[in-house]
Amino acid sequence: MSESGTPRLAIPNLGNYSIALATAVESLGIEAWWSTATTPTAMKLGREAAPEAACLPFKAHIGHFIEAAQSGVEYALMVNSVGTCRLRYYRKLCEQIIEDLGLPIRVFGLGYEGFKPPLVRYFDPPLWPFLRKVRHALVKIGIIDTIELETWRLRPLELEPGRTTRLMMECFADLEESRTAKHTLALREDIIERFRQIPIDQGRETLRAGLIGEISMLRDKTLNHNVEEILGNMGVSVRNFFLLGAELGNIFRFASIGNKDTRRHLAKIAAPYLKVPVGGHALDSVAHTIRCSRDGYDGMIHLCPTGCMPESSVRPILTRVSEDYDIPVLMISFDEHTTAVGVTTRLEAFVDTLRERRKRRALRPSDASFQTNSRSKGCA
Repeated sequence: MSESGTPRLAIPNLGNYSIALATAVESLGIEAWWSTATTPTAMKLGREAAPEAACLPFKAHIGHFIEAAQSGVEYALMVNSVGTCRLRYYRKLCEQIIEDLGLPIRVFGLGYEGFKPPLVRYFDPPLWPFLRKVRHALVKIGIIDTIELETWRLRPLELEPGRTTRLMMECFADLEESRTAKHTLALREDIIERFRQIPIDQGRETLRAGLIGEISMLRDKTLNHNVEEILGNMGVSVRNFFLLGAELGNIFRFASIGNKDTRRHLAKIAAPYLKVPVGGHALDSVAHTIRCSRDGYDGMIHLCPTGCMPESSVRPILTRVSEDYDIPVLMISFDEHTTAVGVTTRLEAFVDTLRERRKRRALRPSDASFQTNSRSKGCA
């Protein structure tokens, strides 16, 4: 328990969304134990406890829970999945490993278990306080999206290197301290204004790249070696295609009419290449690659844990989509041996390739015009 005697719940690292998830946990009348990225201690514990063939996100999750249990945390929360994704078995496996280590922590599953999952039934919070906190968490999720979208847009344009990243961290710290939905909503306007104050070079040419793949690799900057910031500093405007608000809308079926990120819409886009559901975020990876090609993106970067069943199984499909839609796709696999230097080197080479590709494309219209004029003169 915490110093106040309140039970604590360890939640998975979902990057900056962990700030909002901590508020959601408070709706149960308990305290969240969390971080926005996997700690070195958790990674070490996970490598030692997990099966060698397990994927990197599993090792990060189990290490996080072991670290929590060693700190006296009584409960943990593991998300579930469907289809062939092995994540659907990970909650039980986490529980078994922790039990074998003799650590007293109970692991709950969340997702695909009805409107009122076991975690909520277990703590059974009063309805109205519960709903108020959940609403506050949803407000925070929306503001996290706003902060990140502004960061991705401004970082490659900033005149003072690092200023956008510093402001992003300040905004997240303010959001973490906000205790009411009213204060959080007021904070949103202030945050937008603060981003407007960042001096930028409006005329600077930037590349556009989409990030797709497995959720932990997309959201945990320790696991992906901070690819968003690396790309932004290289002059690339990034779009991370895991947004928690859209994901929750799909899970609980309250996505708005016209939302282009619904499972049904994405499945329709990917249907020529992926005819059956395979679980995880493989469907998203295929569909968003097709959409980004249509929307004029320069390239896509697929982040996948080594051995990840759904994501590794769609890589040949992504190769075909890349060829058919003429959009480069960089595929990076991650395990505990992947280094920041190696990731940076691959990203630098990919970005250089995209710049050269854009230059060649810019020459094509003039080349075509020259050839047309030449043929006209010849005919004359």
